[in-house]
Amino acid sequence: MTTAVALLPSAAQAAPPSDVKPVRVVILVDESGSLKDQDVKRERAAAQLIALSELSPQSQVAVVGFGSSNGPGQSAVDIVCPLTGVQTAQDRESLSRCVEKLRLRTSEEGNDTDHAAALEQALDIMGRPDDQQRSKIVFLLTDGVLDVRNSPQYGADEQARNANAQAQITRSLDDARQGQVQIWPLGFGAADKSALDAFAAGGWVQPCGEQKTATPTARVVATSADVERSLLEAFAYARCAGIEESVTDSLDAGATIDLKVNIPIIATDGSIVVVKRDKRIQVSYFDPEGTQVPKQGELKESTFQAAGEAGPVESLRIRNPLPGEWIIRLTSPPNVSRQDVSATVVWQGALRASISLSNPRPRPGEQVNVRLRLQTRTGTITDPAALEDLRFSARMSGDGFPEAPVELGDTGEGADRAQGDGEYTGQVVIPATATGALTFLGKVTGPGVAGDERPYSTSIAGPADRLRAQVQLEPATVEPGGTLAGAVRITNEAEPVQLGLRLVDVPGTVSLSAQQVQAPTGSSEQGFELRVGADAGEGEVSGVVQVLDPAGQVVAEEFVDVAVQPPTPLWQRALQALLIILVVLAVALPFLLARRRARRRAADPSELTLHLFDRPGEPYISRLQAPLGEGPEFTFEVSDGRLVRTYGTGYSVRRGQGRTVLVRDPSGQELDPLFPGQPIALPNGMWLGVDDGRSRGAGAEQPAYGAAEPYQSRTTHRPMPGDDLL
Repeated sequence: MTTAVALLPSAAQAAPPSDVKPVRVVILVDESGSLKDQDVKRERAAAQLIALSELSPQSQVAVVGFGSSNGPGQSAVDIVCPLTGVQTAQDRESLSRCVEKLRLRTSEEGNDTDHAAALEQALDIMGRPDDQQRSKIVFLLTDGVLDVRNSPQYGADEQARNANAQAQITRSLDDARQGQVQIWPLGFGAADKSALDAFAAGGWVQPCGEQKTATPTARVVATSADVERSLLEAFAYARCAGIEESVTDSLDAGATIDLKVNIPIIATDGSIVVVKRDKRIQVSYFDPEGTQVPKQGELKESTFQAAGEAGPVESLRIRNPLPGEWIIRLTSPPNVSRQDVSATVVWQGALRASISLSNPRPRPGEQVNVRLRLQTRTGTITDPAALEDLRFSARMSGDGFPEAPVELGDTGEGADRAQGDGEYTGQVVIPATATGALTFLGKVTGPGVAGDERPYSTSIAGPADRLRAQVQLEPATVEPGGTLAGAVRITNEAEPVQLGLRLVDVPGTVSLSAQQVQAPTGSSEQGFELRVGADAGEGEVSGVVQVLDPAGQVVAEEFVDVAVQPPTPLWQRALQALLIILVVLAVALPFLLARRRARRRAADPSELTLHLFDRPGEPYISRLQAPLGEGPEFTFEVSDGRLVRTYGTGYSVRRGQGRTVLVRDPSGQELDPLFPGQPIALPNGMWLGVDDGRSRGAGAEQPAYGAAEPYQSRTTHRPMPGDDLL
């Protein structure tokens, strides 16, 4: 399927919500005598699959049984379900019930195989007035070959009747091709593959542009048991939709099983189709977040509509489904025999390609960056895996030059701003011969993609165009009621003018702070704000902000990338702050304790030994070593020519910077700094020296006083306060 979309400069608001294209489907079901009862049941289920899995509420479905008309009172066709819409659950339920009227014909009812009459009936239904321009699809289910030898309406000669019917089929196929009617034949049993190939090739064969799987193709399966999956697959391809792998399992009596299916991120509409065989089996649906969704109504941004609950086939149609793995839970009552059950997802992306130019008013010979990205109803798709199967391209056309392709890529190279961000960019040089109108057509092709065509139209700048502008608006996260600052950089070589600002393809909950900005002569920068309404829902906001000159021409534009997130609750912010504090403490506490221990050790006086002298140079008359672990200072007195340890009175000793020892006399007066080997005078006329064991070690000098044996530190292994916390 091809999406070709543009932003018309005249469009000043968000485009209407994208919807999948509706279809008109006619299902032709063989009722001939060659069938078995089991074949008819399979055909009914297959027809119900189509009726119940259709994605667009505006679609229509008709079911026609056919055999032959071999005598009076017989009709080759039987309209079991007239053309019916599928907008409501009641509409779909009605289709599911009327399909039950398909039957195995008896010879009295005409039980040969008249493909010609069946196709003519389908084309008659397709030719009825249609105000929706629906795509036209015919499905032909048959187990046999054309056989109207007993039908007198095809001529008196029995041998010529099949040839006459075949000629009518050829004419009908020409009409189908002219009327753009696809024909998808599905044969089983003794069906003639070559004849079915002619049906497929004879109708319209380009429903989805370049998508090869969407080309009508005849399928022949071994038995009617394979009809359901094959027809559902053909249906998805015919309406340019995607289909996921079917998941099948056996459900025992009284048991419950879960079937898991996937809905891709680019799906904006989907149907989960469940074949349960027995209507008594109950089905419930759980989204990827584990929430059981309603069968009717809305939840979050999704809308749900179930149908077929009272039949052998059930489906849940979802608008804006949550992408990811869904769980389908089937529960069987105790009295129901073992059944094979299956679940399949049919989906489509009603997407819109958004195109933007780095210079919306280029001159001949200038280089322009063309940017293209893909949007759903709820936001821009940026997941590279979701975009992997899609192809982005653009074409440039205009006055004075032939149409030219623009190759786009999301590689982060050249003009592309970042790799894998969902924005595909290409560069093109405006031809020197370009004179007037200029058009860019952006396209996105791939399985399951649906959209429309809207060319981006502008014109070549003329000699009088002397104004340039550039929009600066960075991606950001904003709370409801918040704002995002942007700016317009302007170079105006003419008289001052007023430029317009507008948003395109942006939801109504987002607005601009101003509709105009001033463009004085020269270079300037004008600010504006993007305002997110207080009622804005959570999610991505995308679109384009444009700058227009006084004539209404776009002179600059930039994509809008805003993620709306509700404010963090107060309790959650408090919890986050507490966690941050705990992390900081966990990191900082060992460091702080280590510093504290280092400071305490640096101040610890326990390796100091005091010596008392009558005069410097004479042997000491008393010696006192500082006590262990009593704080950063200790006290002593001089009594009867001896140093005596006290507790808070007398002289006080503590360490200073480096090897300095500080001494205070009993009056609190600081004495001269004390160094090892350099005694100081005390107020009582005696002298005080100090020996510091901390400076001793392997190969160290001898102590300044006292014994010559090495000093034995008493604090090397002494525990310090805080050691137990490290």
